[in-house]
Amino acid sequence: MGKEKRLITSALPYVNNIPHLGNIIGCVLSADVFARFSRSRGYDTLYVCGTDEYGTATEITALKEGTTPKAVCDKYYRIHADVYRWFGISFDIFGRTTNDKHVGITQDIFMKLYKNGYITEKVIDQFYDPDKGIALADRYIRGTCPYCGYENARGDQCEECGRLLSPDQLINPISVVSGKPPVKRKSKHLFLNLPALQKEVKDWIEKTHEKGFWSDNTYSIAKAWLKEGLRERCITRDLKWGVPVPLQGYEDKVFYVWFDAPIGYISITMSFTEDWESWWKDEQVKLYQFMGKDNVPFHTTVFPATLIGTGERWVLAFHINSTEYLTYEGGKFSKSENRGVFGTDAMTSGIPPDVWRYYLLVNRPETSDTDFSWDDFKEKTNKELIGNLGNLVNRVMTFAHRYFNGRVPTPAELNDEDKRFLDGQKELIDRITDSLEHVKLKQGLREIMEYCGRVNQYIQFTAPWRTVKEDPDRCATSVYILMNQVKDLGILIEPYLPFTAEKIFNMLNIDKQGWDDLGRFTLTEGHVIGKQEILFKPLDDRTVEDLKKRFGGKRTTVNDLDLVVGEIISVEKHPDADRLYVEKVNIGDRTITIVSGLVGYYTPEELSGKKVVIVKNLKPAKMRGIVSEGMLLAVVTGEGDKQEVEVLSCEDCAPGDVVRPEGEHVEGKKSKGIITYEQFKQVKLEVKDHVVYGDGRRLTVNGKPIKTEHEKGVVE
Repeated sequence: MGKEKRLITSALPYVNNIPHLGNIIGCVLSADVFARFSRSRGYDTLYVCGTDEYGTATEITALKEGTTPKAVCDKYYRIHADVYRWFGISFDIFGRTTNDKHVGITQDIFMKLYKNGYITEKVIDQFYDPDKGIALADRYIRGTCPYCGYENARGDQCEECGRLLSPDQLINPISVVSGKPPVKRKSKHLFLNLPALQKEVKDWIEKTHEKGFWSDNTYSIAKAWLKEGLRERCITRDLKWGVPVPLQGYEDKVFYVWFDAPIGYISITMSFTEDWESWWKDEQVKLYQFMGKDNVPFHTTVFPATLIGTGERWVLAFHINSTEYLTYEGGKFSKSENRGVFGTDAMTSGIPPDVWRYYLLVNRPETSDTDFSWDDFKEKTNKELIGNLGNLVNRVMTFAHRYFNGRVPTPAELNDEDKRFLDGQKELIDRITDSLEHVKLKQGLREIMEYCGRVNQYIQFTAPWRTVKEDPDRCATSVYILMNQVKDLGILIEPYLPFTAEKIFNMLNIDKQGWDDLGRFTLTEGHVIGKQEILFKPLDDRTVEDLKKRFGGKRTTVNDLDLVVGEIISVEKHPDADRLYVEKVNIGDRTITIVSGLVGYYTPEELSGKKVVIVKNLKPAKMRGIVSEGMLLAVVTGEGDKQEVEVLSCEDCAPGDVVRPEGEHVEGKKSKGIITYEQFKQVKLEVKDHVVYGDGRRLTVNGKPIKTEHEKGVVE
């Protein structure tokens, strides 16, 4: 295998906050797995990251903390570095954007764009916070998105629909700093002429996305931006904390953080090596970039356009890997509300970093948002990490110490079963390798756990605890194979769980092995192994409950559901989904659209006119192109072909009648906050003795319980 060069970056975390679990899995941890894998395979690998330190956010944080922007950056840089070090993130360099090299390369790139005619000048209305007397970056203005109606959209981009915005487009904008409406002032600024670079950016995207196996989500976001047409992008700000603009007349301005931050990948590389151009100007280098989905537009259009516009042959992204969002117990991470696990929390939780790494990676939000749940965290730790991987290593090492005096036994000739097992494992290793080469990180980890499962099955099949007495040669052969399987497991798991891999290598008394050693019997007969160690400790209920209380997060209960009676006034088949209906439902104060999967259980005629129970405050969601504004509840029994579905109905009720748990009175009439589907799933809804219960309380309308024909079942 040749020495292919891989340059790996993860989106630069902004310096004025503490990273939470969603930040960690979205960028640095995902990139770390791929960097470790690339090194293990022998690729010439450089993993670059650092803190993004300029901009309004730092100025505002300094204002709040009564200090300077430099002091804020110094403080949070240390926090970020400590968190990532604890998590085992293997940066080759974790740098900063506040240095002379960053200023120099940013200004150099800008001047080349300026000389090549890709910079324009305009007088614009600049937003200011009159209460605080400061200019506001777009992200510090919030309002309602004009496209999707999201009420907390940022001035630069709507986090709900992903559209690029300007503060002028927001409805009812306010300053995040003071909570008051911003005012406009005329100000002269510089713009990057993206329309002039659209064709070259489009050609690069089309040429690269297939050979770089971009995810469908990444490619679709990039295509959406191109379809709308790239617009000129303001790259200067009325601030003091930033890279100075090297043009006469702009001495009081700095570059917008989204212009200079991606250049940080280059400047941080410059801080690492004087030979930085061999990484950024060599066409043989493959650049892999990791980020959350909100960063995709800038990395697929703005940053490539910036580099293309210089006229130099910069290395552009070969593969762009993005994730969706990680939520926490059905809601957002919030430091101010003490909701969620942040990096410093994980460090003091008493849970080892590899346990956190495993859970985040096996639940990596690759195609949709994923929710962190403490109950799921406990189950996956105990059943998968310990029950499969941990117990496997413990069983093999225990047997080797007990029956072979801590030495690798001498094997006899392999039988057909041994050969079939090893051939199957080799095929699986090839699959794992292919998954990681294509940056399918979650799939690769699942395949490694399948590898563990197969070894556990081999233990059961060969039963060394029996053959040690009945057939010692057979026992020695199977244990020899098992010890080498554990060695291979250490290699496979190292990109994901580096601390665990180190323990495995120490227990085997060998140096760290590389990917080329997979499948080779490097543990020779007579080799003395090291001291045995338990890899993981199980999580008990008390520990998990303590962590829940410590890190906040309220489980959604039936009291959080806004349940009403609705009358179905029309039913049509979904135009793009055979199994879905589109229903118009009168809920008293208005008519809403609901998309439901009732095809095959009810005809349109059976549903039309039916009075049903509706979850009114469920966050609207697109289902095959049609927005569903609520959820129709039904009791479900059986599975597969025997599954039965009965919608919850109340025929003697009126549209808009409130459905409430028994014991809830006046407060049940109050409007409930919007909940997500993940939050809805936390509520225990069931049917017992023909009566519907929510969290153990009967659901009632006008004082009467809701009943069903089914005696029992789950309500969904």
